[in-house]
Parts: sequence; C-alpha cells; structure tokens
Amino acid sequence: MIHGGDIYRNQVQMDFSVNTNPLGSPSSVKEALIKAVEKSGNYPDIRAEKLKKAVAAWGGFREEMLIFGNGASELILAIVHAVRPEKILIPVPSFLGYEKAAEAAEGEVVYWQMKRENDYCLTSSFLNDLTEDISMVFLANPNNPVGNLLEPEFVEDIAKTCLAKNILLVIDECFMELTGKEKTHSFVKKIEDYPNVIVLRAFTKLFAIPGVRLGYLLCEEQLGERIRKHLPEWNLSVFAEEAGVAATLEKGFVEQSALYVAKERAYLESILTEQGCIAYLGEADYLLFFTDKPLYSLLLERGILIRDCSNFRGLSKGYYRIAVKSAKENRRFAKIFKEVMAIGKEEENQALEYVLPGDIEKRSFEIISQELKERNIKLPKENEMVIKRVIHTSADFSYADTMTFSKDAVAIAKQLIKQGADIVTDTNMALSGINKKVLEQYGGLAHCFMAEEPVAQEAKKRQMTRAAVSMERAAALEKPVIFVVGNAPTALVKLYEMIEEESFTPAFIIGVPVGFVNVEAAKEMILKTNVPYIINRGRKGGSNVAAAICNAILYSLREEALYPGN
Repeated sequence: MIHGGDIYRNQVQMDFSVNTNPLGSPSSVKEALIKAVEKSGNYPDIRAEKLKKAVAAWGGFREEMLIFGNGASELILAIVHAVRPEKILIPVPSFLGYEKAAEAAEGEVVYWQMKRENDYCLTSSFLNDLTEDISMVFLANPNNPVGNLLEPEFVEDIAKTCLAKNILLVIDECFMELTGKEKTHSFVKKIEDYPNVIVLRAFTKLFAIPGVRLGYLLCEEQLGERIRKHLPEWNLSVFAEEAGVAATLEKGFVEQSALYVAKERAYLESILTEQGCIAYLGEADYLLFFTDKPLYSLLLERGILIRDCSNFRGLSKGYYRIAVKSAKENRRFAKIFKEVMAIGKEEENQALEYVLPGDIEKRSFEIISQELKERNIKLPKENEMVIKRVIHTSADFSYADTMTFSKDAVAIAKQLIKQGADIVTDTNMALSGINKKVLEQYGGLAHCFMAEEPVAQEAKKRQMTRAAVSMERAAALEKPVIFVVGNAPTALVKLYEMIEEESFTPAFIIGVPVGFVNVEAAKEMILKTNVPYIINRGRKGGSNVAAAICNAILYSLREEALYPGN
C-alpha cells in the first residue's frame, strides 16, 4: 500500500487520504513561493539562518535547539542513523514512517499493541514496558491514524521513565497545532528539562505545503549536532526557506485553523456514526473509522481517494482514515458517502436474501446453545438472551459465569426504554454499535459526551477524567438515563460517588469496562448500590460487549412488538 496522497496513479477529484490544513496555504506563503523562483539560480543558505531566526521567534524556541529537514520524514531517518539504537519500541497502530526508519537502523524493533477495546489509546501499562534494554521510543501525539491526544501528565511520565532508563524519546507533534491544544498538550515547553527527548514538527501539515517539504525538530544541542551530521548540506530548497519564513509571519492562522478543524471534524464524525461506522475519538484533522463495506474501491470509483488503513500494524481490513477538508468538500464527500453506503446495504441485503437467507446469526446462536449444553451451563431464562449475545459478540463462554444481574434487571431496562429513557455511553465505539432505531421508536436517544470540548475543558480544569465529567453531563439530562460503560472505570466510580452523595441516581447501569487498573473495584462498587444493573465481574468487557448488552435488550423489545404474546 502506497502512502496517502497517491493521486498520480489514480483518477482523483477529491483527495481525502492526506491530512493537511483544510484552509489551505495562506496567500502570503504562496506569494513567497512565487518570489522564490527568482532565487532558484542560487544555492539555498546552508545554515538556513533567516528561517531559523523566524521559527525561533515564532515558536519561542532557542535557535540552538532547531534543526530543519526536507519534511519530518528526513529528520526521522537522520535521528536513527545518528543514534543507531539497538532496540526500538513503537506503539501501534501508528505512522508507518517509524517502521521504515527503524529498518534503516538495522536494530531490533518491538511493537506495543494498542487495543481496540481501549479505542487504540496508549494506556498506563505502557510505562511497564519501558525497560532498560530499549534504546529509542517513537511516540506520536496526536497519534496517526487514530488522532487521539495523550494527556500532558502521561507524556511527562513517559519522558521521566525514559530519562531514568537512558531511552531516547522521539515525540512526533506534526499535527499538534491543528488540535487547538498546543499550549496545553505540547511537550516543547518542557524539552529543556529532558535531554533525552526530541520533538518533531512539520510546516507541511500546518501550512498545507506537502510539495514544498519542510519539517523541524527540537532537541538538546549535543544531540542535535549528531543528527545534523546525517543530513545533506543543502537539504532545504530556497522555496522551503522562503515559504517557512512567510508562514511564521501569519497572525491568527493557527488558531483559526484549529477552530475550523474542530467544527468540520465534528460534522464528519456525525456522518460516519449516522451511517453505522465506528468512528474513533480524536482531535486531529483526520478520523479513523471502521466499516465492513469495501469503501476504498467504492469511493475511488467515484473520484474520492481515502486512506485504506489495513496495512497499519495492529489494524485490519475495514479500517479507513479520512482527512478533514473544507466545508464544501466535506459536504460533497458526505453526499457521495451516503450514496455508497446505501448501495452497500442494498447489495448486502440481496446477498442475505438470495445467498444466505438470515441463517448465519441463527446458526451462530444454535452453536452457542449447543456448546452451553455441552458445558452443562444453564442460563437463567430472564437473562439468557443478553448473555448469549455477549458470547456471540466476544466468542468467550466465560461471560456465562461472570455476567451479573440485579433483580429483574432486563425487565426494568425494557420498561425504561419503553418510557423513553436515553442511553449514555462512555465511548463513541459503543455508541456506534448500538442499534438506535428501536430506541428512537420509544422516544429515547443515545449520547456520548466524551468528545465535547466543554467536557475536555472541565476535565482539565478539575483534574478529572473526561469519562467522569461525561457522567456529570449526562446527569443533567431531564429524563431517565441508562448508563452504558464499556471502557472507563472512572465513569463507574463517578456514578457511585453521585449515588452515595445522593446528588443523582441513575435509572440503570450497564457496567462492563475492560482492563487491569481499578476495573474490578469499580464494578464491585456498583454492585453495592440499589440501582438496577448489568455488570460483568472481573477484567473482561469492552465497548463491543456494552453495545451487545444494549442490543440484546433492544432486539428483545423489537421481537415483542412484532410477535406479541410469544
């Protein structure tokens, strides 16, 4: 698979595969490029002094810490050639350029797999794998292709651990400015305290000049000298130097760009979710999502190029990434995307009708029933359909032992939905997986507040997780709420605290977060309350399990409506 942006071998009208600023290049940068033609007969300044002074003043950096490259990719290669690490750790899925550079270093490469049930986010257990035999770590913030930002305290914990164990940490912040959170989440303000850290940036993405190629890094001077020796003498063109200087003179462009990205990203996320895709939380100018439709070919046939992410280590077929483009392009994309998804559904329905007439799921549940019988497991009648659907989703029969229900839990959940209760999830993945048609028939809506900017701001202000603040946000809904927690134990802890304080009582709690830290304890807290619940004890769970529980209840209601009295 070729890197995104392969417009040279495809007939492309709109390129959604590359993630550059949707506002495009400022006019001053374009003018600087045109004027640079007059200088093309000269060698560029081998020291890039004018550019260095401009970028240092623009970013508040010391000039001695700056090194420029023909894009960030050249700098990544120069780093590994300069350091020659024996063992490189790369969290995946992430930018493929790290693997390419690691291969050039001829050292051992180990991968830290981020999990689907954690929405492909780095977790605190990563710190345990920063062992003394690791020489270098690549860390993208925000990550690519997921787009999620790491909390600054967590990044500093990683930097501290790496410093203590003599590990070089390369933090790729090439998309940082476009998140709008550079001031709070960038590591550049702390880099003077960490001689083991390199921060990468790129004008390519921020000022939409991928064809010009201009990146830079910040690091301690002695390390910088080692890296500089592995760069060509004239690795920057006069075009790159002049465009870079002009870009630093733009006032308000970065802030304007970040606001635009946030607005348009939210629009695209709503389109993806509406069409049944699983869209992952992020804050960069691109979105990772999953669907079982062959979108790459279907959209390319219509002149739209997207990034097929199946070749990212840790991802599989069905994962795609799209860029946040201009409002006009995004709405044109949405129109064609909806048409393509409708065609996919029509073809899928035909296949089910004429080739596999509804037998696959039916056969799956027959197999589950047979295996339960062979294992001498008899499920309580009132909970049977929920547990079987969880097993169907996870292929894990241990849920037959660990799923725990309060008295009449399923019946209470059904009644709440009939009365128009809303569902609030702690991840967009769970939200995307819930079948909302039955819920809406009874007047209920499904929500996830995790990605809302006010939630993020409140969480930072109060030093809380977004999951906990999201629970407070949900408590303000003026109707009964069924809380569905598949990822964040802190969400359950917050609900427990509100119940104990008598400030709020949830109508119902589905608690199945997955993981190792505080997960089991958080679930046990809910078991102590008088709130109706469905809990999976132990470490297992996840957003997919949470959605499966909801769907089991919703499908049961649908069956009861279709076949009353059965």
